[in-house]
Amino acid sequence: MDDNRENISIIIGRIIARSVSGTITPTEQAILDNWLQDDMNRKIYTVISDRQSFNERLAAFDDFDMNEGYDRFQLSVGKNRRFRPWMFVVAAATIFVFLAVAAVIYINTATRNEHARIALTTVPGHDVAPGGNRATLTLANGRTIALDEDRDRIVIGNGEITYNDGNPLAEIEASDEQEERVPLLELSTPRGGTYQIRLPDGTEVWLNAASTLKYPSRFSKAERIVELTGEAYFSIAKDTKRPFKVVSAGQEIHVLGTEFNISAYPNDSQIKTTLVKGKVRLSLIGELGETIRKTDNYLELFPGEQGIIEDENLIKTRVDTALYTAWKAGYFYFKKTPLEDILKQAARWYDIEVVYQDGVPNETFSGDIRRDVSLRGLLDILQRSTINVTLEERTLIVHQ
Repeated sequence: MDDNRENISIIIGRIIARSVSGTITPTEQAILDNWLQDDMNRKIYTVISDRQSFNERLAAFDDFDMNEGYDRFQLSVGKNRRFRPWMFVVAAATIFVFLAVAAVIYINTATRNEHARIALTTVPGHDVAPGGNRATLTLANGRTIALDEDRDRIVIGNGEITYNDGNPLAEIEASDEQEERVPLLELSTPRGGTYQIRLPDGTEVWLNAASTLKYPSRFSKAERIVELTGEAYFSIAKDTKRPFKVVSAGQEIHVLGTEFNISAYPNDSQIKTTLVKGKVRLSLIGELGETIRKTDNYLELFPGEQGIIEDENLIKTRVDTALYTAWKAGYFYFKKTPLEDILKQAARWYDIEVVYQDGVPNETFSGDIRRDVSLRGLLDILQRSTINVTLEERTLIVHQ
């Protein structure tokens, strides 16, 4: 699907779902009314707004694979030469529902379980603001620069570093073109920070909270190598003569031109590489340092697949890529996600500490919410739980 059409479908899908669930806002209602002026759209809405049909799809959402479902839909259209307009209406309605359910599943759950809302105890008026554009640039000479929070990206150019709007930031020290090893620069985000960077070859990198990217001021003629700690989304500029390599804890990603997400936080038991476009080769390596020891253990990933490293084992699985890339678009997105994993994300984004007073509750949650809401807004998604949490300054205490 075209990216713009897909984005519009997601927006309309969410609005329709909120209309069905009774939580639509006046602004969203105006958008929906305009969309319903089209005859085909009205037919789609009629199918979706059937409450029984909606609830059945809602119940099935947790086990639905969006990538697989769309592939099956395309295949069925190709095989069925007598594909009729009414079949399109039903298929389109189904797609809209599944795009929407993730956004509002917690609303419907709360409606069914009004007395099972999570209890949040705080000092009156106390809340924690979300993260934002925060990062530090470290130059080859060791100088550090706190980046402008009103801007969101820096560009590594020929001899200088600028913000995306062209405003100068720093000069790059000249290096010998014959040098095999160019001094590395470093972009680091704190907890509660995120930033973007365009590398010398045009590659775009989105850096998530509590992450560090090390990169040269210019790439060699043979290959392009960067090092990552934490999480980042890469959109690699294609260059068939110079492969791009991302080295992170325990692995090396080898690509030519593609898009993927890597989550390699030091305190996580798994390193996850999620492929969105193209093809990559994931290899196990030895410890980071002057010498990288490669192994014969590797796998290739295709779109919709994820490579996982755990205890030096390589595992490949199919996933809903949106679960692992939603942060880049400014969302938290959960699908049967354990509470512990959700609160790990919250801790990094809101710069808080999480303490489990009586052990980690065995709870999972589904839904999505924008990352620009406060901590209290994120906790609203946990409405089906009976656990209690107490917010004291920047410490979230979780009770069973």
